[in-house]
Amino acid sequence: MQLRHRIEYYFTAGMLALCRRLPKPVVFGIFRTLGGLMYYLLRARTRLTLRNIGIVFPEKTAKERRQLARRAYRSLSESMAFNTLMTSGRFSNEELLDMVEVEGWENYEEAVRNTDMGLCVFSAHIGNWELLPQYAALKLGGKMNVITRETSNPLLEEKIVKPLRVRFGVSVFYKKKALMRIIKVVKKGEHAGLLIDQKLKSSEGIRLNFFGRMAPTTPAPALLQVRFGVSVLPAFMIKAPNGKHRLIIRKAVSWTDNGQAMEDQIMELTRIHQKIVEEIILEYPDQWFWMHNRWNFKKGEH
Repeated sequence: MQLRHRIEYYFTAGMLALCRRLPKPVVFGIFRTLGGLMYYLLRARTRLTLRNIGIVFPEKTAKERRQLARRAYRSLSESMAFNTLMTSGRFSNEELLDMVEVEGWENYEEAVRNTDMGLCVFSAHIGNWELLPQYAALKLGGKMNVITRETSNPLLEEKIVKPLRVRFGVSVFYKKKALMRIIKVVKKGEHAGLLIDQKLKSSEGIRLNFFGRMAPTTPAPALLQVRFGVSVLPAFMIKAPNGKHRLIIRKAVSWTDNGQAMEDQIMELTRIHQKIVEEIILEYPDQWFWMHNRWNFKKGEH
């Protein structure tokens, strides 16, 4: 176990212990301050953030890009504060349910009616993506599985991150052999969720245009849809202006076999899925996680 892992874990555990005792507004204030400091102290990450913003919004001035970047850091810090309070047990189940407004629940009900299996739900690193499966599992009484990456710190993963994710009955699958596990749970009538906007290695996924620039992209939802007939539903957990969260559920993505090779159909359907992600980012640009290396820049390139 690396010393850095222990330091990170004990710092995080100490913050959780502190947040169990502090008033909630104070916790949010601490994390907003940390978010502001991250913008100035994490220079390489901020340069990447500004470059990413420039790709999506080339028309913005340098000042406008910096303003958007600072809002994104603030949004991230507020989600971190909320999730820390949730991990600390500061919200009851009833409070959590009341903190989320739902837009498009009829789309979920329609998707369930139109299949005899569970659903594949895709989302993105926008708003509070960690809250989405927790809320879904709480509202549906379980039946929710998520595909995720392990954090680089095994202590944090085992003692803090994973307990947060499984608290309300969410089952966690790591990326290795995840596809077959998704098929298994979906056939049982359960739902599986994954984020499809994350950075991939150049050797992973397929390369597709994302906001005008090629990026390695996961074809997993499209593969499930084309090859196995799984219904695919887009959903995003956005922070609303009234202080609550808003679960936005889009219509299930429709697809009919067009006679082309399966690889071509998966490619085209993946483009459709990514287009939905692009649209939600343009609608809520200050809530996307601009800090990640979506376009897989090499070290020093940004």
